[in-house]
Amino acid sequence: METIAPVKDPGFDSDEARKRKKYMVDLFVVQAKNYDFHDDIYGLYAHRLWVRTMVNVIKKYMKGKKRADMLDMGCGTGFVTFNVARKVPAIDNIESFDLSPDMIKVAKERYEKGFKGRKIKFWVADAEIPFGNGKYDLVTTSFAYRNFANKNLATKNVFNALKPGGMFIIQDLTKPEKQPMKGLYAFYMKFILPVFAKVLGTERTAAGWLKKSTDMMPTNAQIQKILEDSGFTRCYYKSLSGGIACIIVGFKPEG
Repeated sequence: METIAPVKDPGFDSDEARKRKKYMVDLFVVQAKNYDFHDDIYGLYAHRLWVRTMVNVIKKYMKGKKRADMLDMGCGTGFVTFNVARKVPAIDNIESFDLSPDMIKVAKERYEKGFKGRKIKFWVADAEIPFGNGKYDLVTTSFAYRNFANKNLATKNVFNALKPGGMFIIQDLTKPEKQPMKGLYAFYMKFILPVFAKVLGTERTAAGWLKKSTDMMPTNAQIQKILEDSGFTRCYYKSLSGGIACIIVGFKPEG
């Protein structure tokens, strides 16, 4: 059996964690307003296809359930929150948080425009600080997990926040491990992405961080091990679009 190298956290109070969080907050002061538009351009609309995979996993989980409470962790502008609210109405209570006040501001504006009256709450919070015990039936995080400095800590917080039988879904970017996608992806990141960033006028370090954070992202198997070490069972992962992205799922035991 192949040995999977463990992913170690630098520590909540480490310089690495503090610098990472400060950078994420500062980055989205500039990026928040046009974040989804830039995502469409950078990713060639792929994330709009990937979210369907997440929604389908949620729909399968919801079969036979009358209602559910959900948390969208690292929710950004509310892309997943609003997709789930629109497509899975049985999830009638959604709470969503992000580290960036600017992203939460955009999410709240979108709520006021298109979802007012739905039970959806947004607030600023840190995934590495506990956010409840036995509160949620499912927790999602989309394109945020790779930005967490302390992934084990954040995952344990999710485990504690879930009700017994609850589900955790991670969706994020990864590095393709097989050719030809591996080579195509490297070429895109090195040569094409910086051009898009310059044309769009994004924050000057954004494209570099996207590449760096993806390069630092643990493998799918390593993330699955983080989940299992945190207490999750029935864990599995699936590569999307030739390994450009992934979806990783785990369940909190019933008992």
